Amino acid sequence: MMHGAYGIEGISLSMPAIVGKDGIETHVPICLNAQEEEALKRSAETLKAILKDNDI
Repeated sequence: MMHGAYGIEGISLSMPAIVGKDGIETHVPICLNAQEEEALKRSAETLKAILKDNDI
């Protein structure tokens, strides 16, 4: 679940992380340029809209 990274809240996205036996140990930082960050935000908003439209 995204909790504010890249301005994204309330949607689950697959982001790079180190996973151990107890779950996520740390997030792997990624470097996004302005276009990539905007595309990620649009993707998150699109997913939110799909979920809302389908009452999920």
